Amino acid sequence: MKKVLLVLGACIVIGANIALITDQKMSELSVAEDGIWLTLMKIKWVEKYNKQYKTKMFYPKFSKAALALDGKTITIEGHLIPTEMYAGKGEFVVISALPFKSCYFCGAAGPESVMEVHLKRKRSTFHSRKITFKGRLKLNHSDPDHLIYILKDAVQIIK
Repeated sequence: MKKVLLVLGACIVIGANIALITDQKMSELSVAEDGIWLTLMKIKWVEKYNKQYKTKMFYPKFSKAALALDGKTITIEGHLIPTEMYAGKGEFVVISALPFKSCYFCGAAGPESVMEVHLKRKRSTFHSRKITFKGRLKLNHSDPDHLIYILKDAVQIIK
């Protein structure tokens, strides 16, 4: 009986923590000025077999609102994710809709909350505050070697 109560108590504590994290994530996201992240994060996933990697993978099924943004020039604000080790030579950066402590790479969000930003001009240094870019949005439907959102020919917007 003690074990059952202990497991039940642990489940309650874990459930409360998950609810708290979800509420925190949404409150951090709700400060987005343009709402583009909210549109992009409404996504479904479909499992398909990938011939190159010989395994099943999840592929994005974009909402109609996200599909309407494909190929369009957008301005988007995000939190810079440190990518110096694998980002090439200043050719691209990764931004997150959420602060680093809650980003996809840390496990508190999904791949729909991050974006590859391919820069028009190479750059090696950025600040650690929120950062804004303008570029052409490309939705990545099938290439598992890239993020599902890619901003092409991006330039940093200084506010």
